[in-house]
Amino acid sequence: MKLCDALTRDRIELNLNSPDRDGAIRELIEMIGRSVRLPDPDALLGLILEQEAIKTTGVDQHVAIPHARSHEIRGVVAALGISGEGIDFQSLDGQPVHIIVLILSSEASMAAYMSVLSRTARIFDREEIRRQVLGAASPDEVLATIRAQEPF
Repeated sequence: MKLCDALTRDRIELNLNSPDRDGAIRELIEMIGRSVRLPDPDALLGLILEQEAIKTTGVDQHVAIPHARSHEIRGVVAALGISGEGIDFQSLDGQPVHIIVLILSSEASMAAYMSVLSRTARIFDREEIRRQVLGAASPDEVLATIRAQEPF
């Protein structure tokens, strides 16, 4: 499965409101909840924050990829948020995060989940792509940038 299949324009926020990690993750969960039924968003937030306490999802190069699997999710869904100010995710490189891609998956969708997770990491490993996403004027532009990186 591709990231662009899990992500929709209504789940892309070019200007996250939250100045901190927990608030930004909550904002992305709420964004997903507007288009996908999420019975217990607080439980999802708790799952993600438990993982963050063990190991940060702030990978490096100003990108974080928080993720969780839950029986409450159907398939794989994603949301993307941009923070111009940057958010402290206690990233591996010590830098603030500007691009956050939240990935949620059902317990049964392991292959698709792993595919989206690995594709996301590969896509945002490229400086040119990060620059294009950060400079995007619309969610459609972000999606087009991502789609161009996932031809197959």
